[in-house]
Amino acid sequence: MTLQIWDDFPYIQEKLTPLTPYLLEAARIKQPAVNERVQALIHNGGKLVRAGLFYLFSEFGTTPDQARLKAGAAAIELLHLATLIHDDVIDQAAERRHTATVQTSVGNRNAVYAGDLLFTLYFDQVLRSAETFADIDTNVKAMHGILTGELDQYNLNYQLNETVDQYLREIEGKTAKLFALACAQGAKLAHADEIIVETGEQIGRSLGLAYQILDDILDYTGTQDSIRKPILQDIQNGIYTLPLLFTLEAQPTATRAFLSKKARLTTTELQELQQLVINSGGVTQAQTMANELTDQALIDIQTLPDSRARNDLEKLTRRLLKRQK
Repeated sequence: MTLQIWDDFPYIQEKLTPLTPYLLEAARIKQPAVNERVQALIHNGGKLVRAGLFYLFSEFGTTPDQARLKAGAAAIELLHLATLIHDDVIDQAAERRHTATVQTSVGNRNAVYAGDLLFTLYFDQVLRSAETFADIDTNVKAMHGILTGELDQYNLNYQLNETVDQYLREIEGKTAKLFALACAQGAKLAHADEIIVETGEQIGRSLGLAYQILDDILDYTGTQDSIRKPILQDIQNGIYTLPLLFTLEAQPTATRAFLSKKARLTTTELQELQQLVINSGGVTQAQTMANELTDQALIDIQTLPDSRARNDLEKLTRRLLKRQK
């Protein structure tokens, strides 16, 4: 588990460290081969950004129940993991987080069922954390928005006329909804004021949009080792992200010549298209939009009560903007 990003926030790291064994137990599956892959994904997991945001916003609460909060943080991560497993099936990805994906070992059919099972385990943790039916309803609506975003992406596959607005609506569903849920639920389950819950949701939305844009930028500027997943695979799968959409606007003829080949693009052609995106300013324009969204998040953060959590949330936001992997 790569928790170094939380080294400067020890009171958050103290809560995230025991979350990993909790997740390993909560996500235990009876089928050995499936369980091995899911457990490996958790063990080799990411930075727990969403759970960390959840705990940061819980600091604005007045009466935190640590057992409920742990279940709430686990729910966020299990929902995220379930969507990743399904994404890997759709993308036919062989590796994630430097470990073989679930379908690599057990096949697509079993991987889909594993993702479905994790959705039920997510709701098990939601029930453990929820205090009211409204808490459950919030999670239902968030999951609906996430899956709708994934379907929106499918509808846009290989669409050369995709717009920036369509892209933003898609990533708002598939990525920003989960960030917004993490921030808002962290505050709500700790009994923070309603205005803080609402502000947290807005901050999470801005952070989630910026985070996904940065992730899409890394597909053009990073390496497979640094970002821990295959690069440029989105293009072959017909997923056109923001840097490429800006390049389509700036260099329509050259870009369409590549994209007309769809999944038949060779490795050399993908590398040429990668350079076109960089040289045409597509990456720079996408970075500018990520900066604007981050600036909006920072403005909203300043409306939160003056506290250690607010200062650390600002520090974390600036750090996420500069991430290279």
